[in-house]
Amino acid sequence: MNTIVTRGTSSWRIPKQPAALLCVALAIALLAPVTLSAVAVLPFHNSSNQPDLDPVADGLGDLLITCAQNTPGVTFVERVALDKVLAEQKISLAGLTDDKTKAQVGKLLGAKYIITGGLVMLDNKLTINARLFEVETSRVAKSSEATGTLDNLMETVQSLTVDLMKGIGIELKPLSAAEIDRSPEANLHFMRGLGYFYGNMKNQAISEFMKSLAIDPAQPRARWWNAACYYDQKEWEHAAIEYERFLKDFPKDASAVEAQKRLAQCKNMPGNVIKQHEPPPRPMPSRVRQGQGAPGK
Repeated sequence: MNTIVTRGTSSWRIPKQPAALLCVALAIALLAPVTLSAVAVLPFHNSSNQPDLDPVADGLGDLLITCAQNTPGVTFVERVALDKVLAEQKISLAGLTDDKTKAQVGKLLGAKYIITGGLVMLDNKLTINARLFEVETSRVAKSSEATGTLDNLMETVQSLTVDLMKGIGIELKPLSAAEIDRSPEANLHFMRGLGYFYGNMKNQAISEFMKSLAIDPAQPRARWWNAACYYDQKEWEHAAIEYERFLKDFPKDASAVEAQKRLAQCKNMPGNVIKQHEPPPRPMPSRVRQGQGAPGK
């Protein structure tokens, strides 16, 4: 005698043999949809009376994403999408302080969670605090705080990220020592670059990203944002070169799909010599080249 199990629009006829039951159970589990939790990371604010820390605050969101971007079950909303929604809704970053506005932005982004936070520097100790805000219920799912120094910034951000992800029910695997920070100086240049980028000082941002890449070439985010500077300035040829480098060096990065789209767009822009693969023009008849006029004249 078989048992019929129905799930949604699908049904299975399950024999009572234990081995067959196990196989069917595994099949049902594999067919179950994977639910992704979309997370939007808002720019962190600098609560210190030190303007030099503004680029650090701007870069914290990207560092947090770097620590968690390859985590199964979690997808992160790109900062570009956030900026677009804020511009469309005429909301400033300063206006993202109340829970109602956060929930509104989160829903427009299709995010289930929003991460907000800030930093403060006291006696050379950097304290970063963050909250994981659930969009649907307007509740704080998780609060976290981590303390360190600028020299071990990545370790501090990783500790914060691991704790925050517990609010989503995810045990984040810590990065290895080699993955954490190959060079604190490279990360500082990267964060300064982000500060210049969001301050609409793209040439200064490019300079900082290039310094970061010169110290540590294995930085996908520095390469991505360097390309983004050229892209935003409509320097299509340089942008295409940077996106090609990004895709060559980091083909499995979470931003690879977007990089492909932007690369194709850059190559199709007028005046970009990279896209010119058309055959050379046919030579004119010898009499015309010699100034004898076109045939028949």
